[in-house]
Amino acid sequence: MSKYCHFNGKVVPVEDAHISPRDLGFLRGYAVYDVMPVVNGEPFLFDEHWKRFERSSSDLGLKVPVSADEAREIVRELIRRHDYETMIVRTVLSGGPSENGFLPEGDETFCVMIEETAPLPRELYEKGGKVITLGYRRTLPSSRTADFIVPLKERERKLAENAVEILYVHGGKVLEASTSNFFIVKDGEIRTTGHGPRSGVTRNLVVRLAKGAGIEVKEHGLFEGDLRSCDEAFLTASNKLIVPIVQVNSYPVGNGEVGPVTRRLLSIMDGFMKSYGPDSDQSLPGESPLR
Repeated sequence: MSKYCHFNGKVVPVEDAHISPRDLGFLRGYAVYDVMPVVNGEPFLFDEHWKRFERSSSDLGLKVPVSADEAREIVRELIRRHDYETMIVRTVLSGGPSENGFLPEGDETFCVMIEETAPLPRELYEKGGKVITLGYRRTLPSSRTADFIVPLKERERKLAENAVEILYVHGGKVLEASTSNFFIVKDGEIRTTGHGPRSGVTRNLVVRLAKGAGIEVKEHGLFEGDLRSCDEAFLTASNKLIVPIVQVNSYPVGNGEVGPVTRRLLSIMDGFMKSYGPDSDQSLPGESPLR
């Protein structure tokens, strides 16, 4: 549980942060968010997370009340106030109070808070997990909105089937998972959905790490038939990093075990995370620094 949060311009105890019952985030779900890990005491890939947050806010016509530099200091101050072993930074911007409960009035609600997290079971990374598919496409797939009605509605099915994620499919295409991006491996080549300016931060990092290691990556989209014919599969997300997937619905992926390309990426990511810090060089061959 968070101890302190930055709420509308001030750092306050979480219990002192109060949202208006007329807030459009509460009434209409009119809000955007970002989740960013803390790695070695530092906000992880802050610039990429912040740029995506600003783009999502712009998509909804919301004005972010602080600059990137101010936000970075807010995050670092909150990290200093919490002593959790593993934690994430959650940033939320909503439409704010509205007198008629429908139209934004230019008084957004802005909150940044720290959340303690528990690492996923080690066995999941060693033996892999399962995803289940769902015919669904988000209304604004390019934005990180607070609309999680569908995955919350499907939570009982997900738990009953012991799945780590829900994979969205639509029109024969594989889109994304409820809180992750999805990759397959076929004949040693990584394949995933196309790149966009609001793509997952960890997704983009994995693509760059793979290319930097000489692994071929194709970003041309995935189809439902790929789920049965691929050799390997994995998820990426800020709070999961890389999670091997060995089962889709009732059928195995490849031979049902974590494959060599996925294991190699797990090792590469582990090394990247261990070396991450404010003074380390996070650049990759042919790329500008990631920080």
